[in-house]
Amino acid sequence: MTPDCPSDSDEARTICADAARLGREIPALASLLDGFAPLLAEQAAIKAEAPGWIGDAPDFDPELFCKGRPLLAETGFQDVTPDIPLAAKRILPVMARCFPGLGAEIDALARAMSTDPDRTAAALADAPRTEDVGPLAGVSPETAAFVGQELVRPLIHRQAETLSPLIKDLPWRFTVCPTCGGHPGFSWFQKLREEAEYITGHGGARYLRCGECGTWWRYKRVSCPGCGNEDPSGLSFLRSTERPYERADVCAACNRYLLCLDTTELIHIPHPDVAALAMMPLEITARDRGYQPFAGHHRSAMADGPDAP
Repeated sequence: MTPDCPSDSDEARTICADAARLGREIPALASLLDGFAPLLAEQAAIKAEAPGWIGDAPDFDPELFCKGRPLLAETGFQDVTPDIPLAAKRILPVMARCFPGLGAEIDALARAMSTDPDRTAAALADAPRTEDVGPLAGVSPETAAFVGQELVRPLIHRQAETLSPLIKDLPWRFTVCPTCGGHPGFSWFQKLREEAEYITGHGGARYLRCGECGTWWRYKRVSCPGCGNEDPSGLSFLRSTERPYERADVCAACNRYLLCLDTTELIHIPHPDVAALAMMPLEITARDRGYQPFAGHHRSAMADGPDAP
């Protein structure tokens, strides 16, 4: 497996190496990893070059923040629409190679972007939130939403990274992202020796990753990160005997699940996006049992069974 990865980004090279290694470990998922790794790597390269948050930092009240008001509760992220045409120029060719089944629609998007970049960029930015794809002739709402979120993702993630110094030393004990208020899309356990405010146990401290902007935050281990349920009888997890450090945490109260990687005994900790791809069988099992994810992500549709890349 030799994904076509950018070489000018450390994160991109990490993604490619991790995808190749996991593809060898799990041959059944090699095609999935082959399909997504070049896209994830190109996004990482774009994120490394993106400007992030521009201008003055957003106004926020640290006291209200500590009471549960996310940093961007008032403003949201800055508009990334002007940056989408350049991102599309790099990402659309990668997506066309990785997902040949979407080739005709991606070609249509590339033509639209060349003809009317501003209007096309605005339509793609809105596509994940609306089914209106009027300006995007020959493109289904599902494909427009998928492409739109993948174009926006590295730009939003970069903004979150540049804002992180504002809040990194402030306490946050809530189920939503401290930056944007989004829901977690992935989680893991890490070894940590700190205060006893959080239960760490054998699996270490629990960290959640926002499904929207990629921000990480620490959260209680015995608590649903969706509804806050702390009744142990309603909290459980799914995992396989072959890869016991991978699991899907499930909550009977809200009928949701969250992928979780226990990194405490791992020699090599994979990139979280690649780790999540490798946990697709667990995601499918959780869906089959009636659970839904807390946050949508670039893998969600795959678990519902549409055409694989």
